[in-house]
Amino acid sequence: MRYIGNKSKLIPFIRQALKELGVTGTTACDPFAGTAAVARFLKAQGYTVITSDIMSFSFALQWAYVVVDGPPEFRGLRNVARSADRLRAVIHSLNELDPRPEFIFEHFSPEGTAGAKHGRRYFTPENAAKIDAVRRRIWEWREQGKLNDDEHYVLLAALIEAADRVANTTGVYAAFVKSWQPNATRPLRLRPPRMVIGTGRDCRAYQRDALDLVRELEPFDLLYLDPPYNTRQYAGYYHIPEIIAEGWFIEPPQLRGKTGLPAAGNKRSAWSSRRHCEAAFQTLVAAVPCRHILMSYNTEGIISEACIERALRERGNSHTYRRLEQPYKRYRSDRDSQTRRYRGDRVTELLYYVRVA
Repeated sequence: MRYIGNKSKLIPFIRQALKELGVTGTTACDPFAGTAAVARFLKAQGYTVITSDIMSFSFALQWAYVVVDGPPEFRGLRNVARSADRLRAVIHSLNELDPRPEFIFEHFSPEGTAGAKHGRRYFTPENAAKIDAVRRRIWEWREQGKLNDDEHYVLLAALIEAADRVANTTGVYAAFVKSWQPNATRPLRLRPPRMVIGTGRDCRAYQRDALDLVRELEPFDLLYLDPPYNTRQYAGYYHIPEIIAEGWFIEPPQLRGKTGLPAAGNKRSAWSSRRHCEAAFQTLVAAVPCRHILMSYNTEGIISEACIERALRERGNSHTYRRLEQPYKRYRSDRDSQTRRYRGDRVTELLYYVRVA
């Protein structure tokens, strides 16, 4: 999934850092999980992982990629899951659904009443109606007791990722592109998530604030931190994946503005606030019960270098403090304009480390 701060391409850098720093252990916590790329990697490396994020779509991805540890059996869908690869069979059945115009079509395609009023072109009408059909089918199966937690979140993750692949955006949902991009005109197709299974590890996922979570955890080995770098509130930049994750079947969200943001926005994060982020960071680092702290950040982050170094040195063994860096191609959600110019096409990705005990 296209996501600000996605670490998929930086996994080799993180892997080398863990080796170089001599980080060992069997338990890890990733309280800013996002798309769960690093948590999935840590699970594959032998860790029992605890993940969290305040966003609902992230929780679905965490469950699918970290919690699930065996092939979904879909015992409640025996009439659908008829082949040996039951997940692929169920995914195929969802891909074969006829479009059913509903909430996404109404609000986020140009043929919906609200979509036309505001000129929204997040999805083609065909793809929007197909998202509606698939999301309703998953909800119906869940309501009928035909899906357990693992099965539900695997299918939901597949839909969230499929919708993102055909979204007419530049990577975030704070704006849509006025003309149809090539990816947006392709038909929506779900794919089976590439899960890490068969590990025997009891991984857990939460939808909680990072500080609230770590205060209640039992001691563990590795804390991996990947807090927001800037003041963009993720609830506004990813409101459509959030709506898809939460559904609209019981109480449809009330939307506002040109982009269709939910009127009741309650997921603002202190970590995306220049005023509050450093205090939040210092409090979390001081409270966490772990042996190693590894933090991803970059040279344009809103938490100062001095604050990071001071907090980590005070929390751990000061002589173990390290700062590693790697040049990285900048994530760009738009182009340069008269009112906004990026300072360059590359940014330096940073890893900060300290051994606590």
